[in-house]
Amino acid sequence: MESVRRITRVLEVESSGAIVPIDLSLPTDAKECFGLQAIVVGLFPGVDSVDDFGEFSVSFNGKANHPVHQLVPYESAQSRQVSTTRIGLLPLSTKLTSGGRITGFYRDLERQTEPFKSYQVRISFNLITE
Repeated sequence: MESVRRITRVLEVESSGAIVPIDLSLPTDAKECFGLQAIVVGLFPGVDSVDDFGEFSVSFNGKANHPVHQLVPYESAQSRQVSTTRIGLLPLSTKLTSGGRITGFYRDLERQTEPFKSYQVRISFNLITE
């Protein structure tokens, strides 16, 4: 019987222009990734939203599939509460091999004013499992 599972990884960004690797193993029963969301998590006073806070690239099945390379937006918690859309949600239809790996990177695009504040990027993978 198929079911839906969401796996989330949090990346730590500690310097301006940093490149943070993405490397994780999927559950062996994962059959397909049908969606993915990347969102910047942090508090940046005076900033409501930025469409291109960072960028990320993701490959599936040992780099055999590279369906994602896109910008990662930032939206303040206050803006997100009144929004009717899920920021950064990307629909996919990527078949997965058993025990496949997800690899890639996140890169900070230096959109903060000085001094730099460390922040996190939350990446969630929506999976269909057996």
